[in-house]
Amino acid sequence: MSDVLRIERNGALLRLTMTRPEKRNALNSELVEALDWALVDADADDGIQVIMLAAQGPVYCAGADIKEFAGRTDDTSTLSAKRSAGMGRLFQMSQVKTKPVIAVVDGPALGGGAALAIACDMVIASNEAKFGYPEIKGGFAVAGVLPLLVKHIGRKAAFDLCATGRSIDVEEARSLGLVTYVVESEGILTEAERLAEQLAGYSRDALSVMKQIIQKSGDLPLDDAIAYARTVKVSGND
Repeated sequence: MSDVLRIERNGALLRLTMTRPEKRNALNSELVEALDWALVDADADDGIQVIMLAAQGPVYCAGADIKEFAGRTDDTSTLSAKRSAGMGRLFQMSQVKTKPVIAVVDGPALGGGAALAIACDMVIASNEAKFGYPEIKGGFAVAGVLPLLVKHIGRKAAFDLCATGRSIDVEEARSLGLVTYVVESEGILTEAERLAEQLAGYSRDALSVMKQIIQKSGDLPLDDAIAYARTVKVSGND
């Protein structure tokens, strides 16, 4: 059992809960690795149909744990590179190719935390949720997650968020397409489970096909995307 990630299964539903509230659920090496493996295992498990990604405490995720390697005298380059690679996979949610992943955001999701949430297929957020990329305020450029943000919301909106470092409330996030549903904080887990159960009640193959088409379509010209969609639909790939 991991100290940084709680894994709970209820039939076809899997809930992953980040459990570093004292560190604002910042993504350290242990949490990145735990999420990575849990998502890989979930995608390979035919009994799991929907995955929820939640967090314990008032902050969903504050991004990368920049203090993880502070004060260490040994060479941390290899460990840092491993964490960065793992975060890159999470920010593309590349571990889960066939199943819906729902982010359950009840509180601020900042930097890599925002990237983690919007990498999911759906985002159900509470009225307490905020999203932002504050790296510029510390003298850092938003880099690795920026192409994905541009893909989601466009160049000007992405530049605004990252160049100003401002946080946006849940309604603005929804208007930009970063949030799917907004609910009250006290009922967010109930609503997320209701949504997950609804998806789990549908054809697993149909959801898988749609997810593959949606993911691929954003990277292809329209004619190629249509041709790909026909191929996936005919083959019925999982």
